[in-house]
Amino acid sequence: MMDSSRGQSTRLKIQRHPLGNEKPMKPYRMKPTLALLVALLVVVAGGPIVAVGPAAAAEHVLDWRVIGSGDVGGTCPTELVADCTLTSSGSADTVSVLGQRLGNSTYTFSVEAGFTSLDNTTAAGVPPGHCFAAAGTGTVTAANGDVINFNTVGLLCEEGGSGSALQYNGTYRITGGTGRFASAVGGGSLTATFTRDTGVAFIKIDGVINF
Repeated sequence: MMDSSRGQSTRLKIQRHPLGNEKPMKPYRMKPTLALLVALLVVVAGGPIVAVGPAAAAEHVLDWRVIGSGDVGGTCPTELVADCTLTSSGSADTVSVLGQRLGNSTYTFSVEAGFTSLDNTTAAGVPPGHCFAAAGTGTVTAANGDVINFNTVGLLCEEGGSGSALQYNGTYRITGGTGRFASAVGGGSLTATFTRDTGVAFIKIDGVINF
């Protein structure tokens, strides 16, 4: 470039900006540990939570129990023999694990004795009482009419000598129902006593229900 006032040529120097020498920025990759912390913060902040596995299918999970009393029917009360039947139905209270009463309910219970018996030699009585493997079904109906169905299997015994009161000790598995219990699952223990002279039954269903 010519400077007219001095008649001399002047060279114009162009310097590259320091930023021009920097290398391109690499994409930032979040470390696994940091990614986990960020995910936890999203959950704590109220982000979406997705449940997986069997628990995702259960809207409510309760440790529950049903305590009831009712009548005694069937042929087993008359004589505990192979292939006899034992039935009972009555009123019950259903409570949750927190002790909250969920309302009046009703129950039904029906089992059939198997073909092989065992003598109840540990109980006093002559002749000794008998025990049979037994299996059957039952229901629990809530105050609003929704029904829980279950299957049960256990041991039906005369508690003393032949002709004494009957006791049932078994387990149960919930097989669904109606209304809010249509997809219910769960299970636990089922115990009951049946008097032959007065025809009164007492039953307790204890365990877990998911619905």
